[in-house]
Amino acid sequence: MNNVKLQAFCLLVEFKKLAPVAKELGLTAPTVSFHIRSIEEEYGIRLFRTNAGGYRLTEAGEGLYHYARQIVQLQKDMNRFVENLLAGNIGSIRLGASGLPAHIFMPDIIHQISTTYPDIRISLEVKTAPEIEQMVALQELDFGLIMETKQENSSLVYETIGEDELVLALSPTHELAAKKDISKADVLKNKVLLHTSSSSTNHFIEKWMDPFHPSIYTIELDSVSTIKKMLTFGKTIAFLSVAFIEDELKSGLLIKKDLYDVTLNRKIQLIYSKSRLETKMDSFVKAAIYDLAKQ
Repeated sequence: MNNVKLQAFCLLVEFKKLAPVAKELGLTAPTVSFHIRSIEEEYGIRLFRTNAGGYRLTEAGEGLYHYARQIVQLQKDMNRFVENLLAGNIGSIRLGASGLPAHIFMPDIIHQISTTYPDIRISLEVKTAPEIEQMVALQELDFGLIMETKQENSSLVYETIGEDELVLALSPTHELAAKKDISKADVLKNKVLLHTSSSSTNHFIEKWMDPFHPSIYTIELDSVSTIKKMLTFGKTIAFLSVAFIEDELKSGLLIKKDLYDVTLNRKIQLIYSKSRLETKMDSFVKAAIYDLAKQ
């Protein structure tokens, strides 16, 4: 199938209207429409429903989009590989990380790459662990650093580079601050702040609280900074990595309670595609991550 057809299809899923797709590809709207009809005729399926909101995928279209997106991305990767090959060391590296690994590792890794390869274009996506897994699997990212999700993708390599332990963070003025041994019952009597952008953290918290129902007692926030500020009021608690609250612990704004429970230990994982052709740059990035993990 003509790759331009697949590009038009994937862009129409994104833009939902013909005009912006035509502009993106340097085509006319009727040509884009022709490409979509051509795919439908080739496979004997209907890809879209149309309404006032634009083009919407049918169930068959959803299935085809899953594969078309990967084919288009592989074509881009191949083109990028050839361009980089012809240009020497000039190229790009696309990194992804979930919240904690982004905080701990990415500043140093990006610094090392940019220092050793000053002409390399570097990009970083910070999203939830499942989102990073999906992007690496689709080869939209070259490498990812995530907290384990317990749902490994069979197309990816997972390498454990370290561990992190969640602690209970709270204000020294909180009623639990003076309590030596904190139980699950103690936790469930309080409002627990959850980081909505950290699905892996929430997975472990819910596992730890089982068989209780934490949703009744939680407040969901999408910012770690907001969570830390809320904790200083002394009315809430949160499960956080020590790496996120180092400054607050040093200043005395917050304290931590170690719960000594192995179910709150999480692996930090480096992920990349099994089908990836390893380059000199890849070897450098992996070595930099391994070295940082040992420190």
